[in-house]
Amino acid sequence: MEHIVEIEKLVFGGEGIARLKNGKVVFVPFVLPHEKVKIRVAQETKDFAEAELIEVLEASPHRKEPECKYYGVCGGCQLQHIDYSAQVELKADILRDTFSRLGWKEEIPLEGCIPSPKPLFYRNRLRLHVENPPLKMGFVKRKSFEVLGIKRCLLAEESINKALEGLWESNTWKQLSVYSKRINIESSPAKKKVCMIFWTGLPPLKESLLHLVEEVPESACAFYWLRGRRPKGPFPEDAPYSGRRVFEVLPGLNYYVQPGVFMQTNWEINRLIIECLLSLGLEAESVLDLHCGMGNFLLPFAFKGLGKKFLGVDTDTRAIEDAIFTAERCGLSSVVDFQRKSALEALYEKVKLGETYELVLLDPPRGGCKELMRLLPEVARKYIVYLSCDAPTLVRDLKLLVEKGYELKKLFLFDMFPQTYHFETLALLERKE
Repeated sequence: MEHIVEIEKLVFGGEGIARLKNGKVVFVPFVLPHEKVKIRVAQETKDFAEAELIEVLEASPHRKEPECKYYGVCGGCQLQHIDYSAQVELKADILRDTFSRLGWKEEIPLEGCIPSPKPLFYRNRLRLHVENPPLKMGFVKRKSFEVLGIKRCLLAEESINKALEGLWESNTWKQLSVYSKRINIESSPAKKKVCMIFWTGLPPLKESLLHLVEEVPESACAFYWLRGRRPKGPFPEDAPYSGRRVFEVLPGLNYYVQPGVFMQTNWEINRLIIECLLSLGLEAESVLDLHCGMGNFLLPFAFKGLGKKFLGVDTDTRAIEDAIFTAERCGLSSVVDFQRKSALEALYEKVKLGETYELVLLDPPRGGCKELMRLLPEVARKYIVYLSCDAPTLVRDLKLLVEKGYELKKLFLFDMFPQTYHFETLALLERKE
């Protein structure tokens, strides 16, 4: 059934909400606030409905023509129909709305909404699904499990797109792809090259991998993942830094990251987050990073001498290897310690020993860190800095921390993912006296 509705606002997830004549909330994709649109209800439940956009009858002044030919079919982007400055403002509105909807009573201390220096061509990695035959390499279609083959992604760095074009033309890859499930193309920004890592059902010949690297000139090396905790590679075996990607952080501080190890996807925004962290002026001699990964946020504190005691923990063995490798190359091994253990395990250990830290860094997965809330106040003596990619779980955890005696002092929104509904939020909390 078709309806004409007016969009009230965008919500977390990127869809607009409106109301049908019977008062039921309906979610509509690819719209902007205050637009009048014609929709078709595609699915209806007791509490809400989901609709397809048929026609925009009264367009927002911020609407623009999407630049990507796959937009609307590909499941990767939700906001390409909105000019970029408006995207950032809408994300700030979504953040405020999320706090309000989840019961936050006070005005949030949002001090800045930092746009990405690159609204397009910012991603330093792509993960592509692979199907064969015939060869399809790309992303999953919107609200589907079907793979959409793509030749180019407007969110990816140019070196990645050139490598993707090379893969489509590579005879060696056409043979290897028959046994492959997916492939990562990951750039090394400091080297302007990429590394490729693919998941396969059969071990490829070494000669095939070397041919693949030769046929894709933008690639520095290749890895394959058959089973187990780490991929096989690099190929060629003498690839610099064992095939690690290289990121310039600060003058004199570079990161060295193995393919497949998590690194923030928008490097320019990641550097701005680091600058923000260092500029907060936190007086803390001891710093604990409970989700340190490869040391992304802890290493700059140690490098700048903003403290005397630094500990980072993570369950990813390869990430900890990279953290240690980087610390050694930058002369920080004597001041920063990295250990492979879970955040909860580390907190139990510190509580048992009676150790506290003046600053605790949190950068958890999308599900947040609710499980840490019972022990965290016994260890975080003064400050907590919480970086989140999921606003609802962030608000949930911040409410718990406020109940435990912390005050939310500052919030920053960083647009890590232009053209999508995702963003990063940085929260600074301080224990009340």
